[in-house]
Amino acid sequence: MKHIAWCLLLLCQGALGQTSKEDDLNTVSGNPFLMKEWCDGVVRFTSGRTVNQFKLKFDCLKNMLLLQFDGNAFAAESKVREFVMYPKNKDSLLFRRGFPVTDKTSDQTYFHILLQGKASLLRLVARNIIEERELVSVNGRVNRRMEEATYYYLYQNGAMTLLPASKTDLPEKFADKKEPLAQFIVDKQLKMHSPDDFVQVVKKYNELMAAQ
Repeated sequence: MKHIAWCLLLLCQGALGQTSKEDDLNTVSGNPFLMKEWCDGVVRFTSGRTVNQFKLKFDCLKNMLLLQFDGNAFAAESKVREFVMYPKNKDSLLFRRGFPVTDKTSDQTYFHILLQGKASLLRLVARNIIEERELVSVNGRVNRRMEEATYYYLYQNGAMTLLPASKTDLPEKFADKKEPLAQFIVDKQLKMHSPDDFVQVVKKYNELMAAQ
């Protein structure tokens, strides 16, 4: 019991839904979570400590790990390095932070690790808030909704490169390997519409790098 109490103190920075900002987000329609259901999972700290007593959820809008214990939900604190979610009947998902800052992210942003290697593939799962004004409304009411957004990054030699979701533009991000990768995309008939398409391209890139 003492161990559980210690974990709660270390992991959690407060119950959810206490600020005016939270109230403001309540007016936005849509689902902010990667998965609606709580998942089993593992949380790893920067100290090396690992805990698995909590159910996990990931808020894509806030890029925030949520924890559930004894029916209460909390936001995980800053000393979490990575976590793994185990959805039912699906592959596990590894999220990690501590990567270089980009124009969309900070060093505290969690990325879904799709591929680890000399060049790693990271996936940023986010939600954008879209505002739409009702044309027939007398008061000009504005509806706000969440729109799913996914960004892919190549992490190599300590640098982050945003990868375009275009099969014609993507090879340009791989310098001297752009021509064989362009041909690879054509041969495999990749549309660059799914995480697996990006995984195949970066795997091929690592193979080309290893062969030179």
